[in-house]
This record gives sequence, C-alpha cells and structure tokens, in this order.
Amino acid sequence: MIHIVDHLFILILFLVQPIHGAWEFNRYVKRVEAGEAPDRIKLYRETLSIEWIAFAALAGAWYLLGRPIADLGYVAPGGVGFWAGAAFVAAFSAYLLLSWRQSKQLTNEDKEKHIVSFGKLQHFLPQGDREYRYFAALSTTAGIVEETLYRGFVLWYLFSYMPVWAAVIVSAIAFGLGHSYQGAGGVARVTAIGLVFGALYIFTGSIWVPIIGHILLDALQGLSFVEIFRKDPDASATQPA
Repeated sequence: MIHIVDHLFILILFLVQPIHGAWEFNRYVKRVEAGEAPDRIKLYRETLSIEWIAFAALAGAWYLLGRPIADLGYVAPGGVGFWAGAAFVAAFSAYLLLSWRQSKQLTNEDKEKHIVSFGKLQHFLPQGDREYRYFAALSTTAGIVEETLYRGFVLWYLFSYMPVWAAVIVSAIAFGLGHSYQGAGGVARVTAIGLVFGALYIFTGSIWVPIIGHILLDALQGLSFVEIFRKDPDASATQPA
C-alpha cells in the first residue's frame, strides 16, 4: 500500500534531486573556472554521503512500514532470466575492459579531443589513481543506492499506477533527470542506460544484476577516464615545438 512517505520520496527523486544536483554542480564548475583548485575527492565524498543518507532513509521507512525487502528486488539470484542477464552484463563488461585497454594506446592529441568532448563533466571525472580509488567507491555506492532507489523503489511505486513497461520508461527518465548535472546529452545517455537497467530488472526478476551492472559500468569507465587524462610525457617530448 502506498504511503505518504512514498510520495515524498518520489517528489525528491523526480524534482528536488535534479534541480539540486544541477545547481550544486554548476556552482562547483563556476568556482573552478574562476580559478579555484578542483577538489574532486571532496565532491566524491559529499556525493557518497548524500547517497547513503538517501539509502538509509528508504531502508528505515521500509522497515518501519513492515515491507519485505523482496519488494525492492532483493531476492535470491537464480533462474534462466537471471543468468541470461548476468551473461549480458559480463559481455558488456568485457567490452568496457577492451575500451580501457584501447584508451592506453591513445596519443596525447586524441586524449585532448576526448577531454574537450567531456565538456564541464571533466571537472567531475577521475584524473589520477588516488581520485580513482574514491571514484570506485562512489561507483559501488551508486550501483547499490541508485538501483535500489530507481529500479527497486520507483518501479514498485509506479506499478501501482501504470503498466510495467510504462513504469520502466518513467523510471528511466527520472534516473536520467537525476543526473541533470551532466547536461542534456548526459541526461539522454543516462536515461538510455536506465532503460537497459530497468529491462534487466524486469527480465531477471532481481535487483542484483542491475546493481552489479551499474557498479561495473561506472568503475570500468572510470579506468578509461583516468587513462585519457594521463598524458604521455615521452610523446610530448617528441612533438615539434
């Protein structure tokens, strides 16, 4: 049964989070562009805190309302759909690993083109090994928290009002808007990713495949980002003045 607390969570996820996230990130970018030294690790820590607070709030409400965690997709893995979904995630992860290896072969000129294409998002992406360690922690957190929120909770909520696949689409849009700080292109890309994770959730009947897929997607992309930002000093030295 839908409770007023559920409506409040939906309001936060669909409206408050997109506005607040974009506003805070734009403030950060403006400070950096004004000459302030970027502090991505601090940004990662703040994001980690916000996500786990959101997770704790949902978990606490779920417990107090006496709801089973199975309603959020936390069920024992198994079945043909589950293993087919796991195979899909494994195959895509292999592709991301290949992309990471290819990023190691990029010239400094090619890397610079990638960096320019990132736009303002480059101020958020990990640019060294130490930053990547925090980014990997954030990737793990995002996989657990965001999948529980947008696939587990939001779909559970929307199923009371619309058909399954309509709910998957609406949930994906909310997921994309939750990443509004990435700009219009980023919102579109994340929405598409949300559709895939939503389909995986429905197809496998379990939140575990989307969680693992989300963690691997973010963490493995992060490896490529670090390589793209890592300049080859030997290549620079051989370029004509």
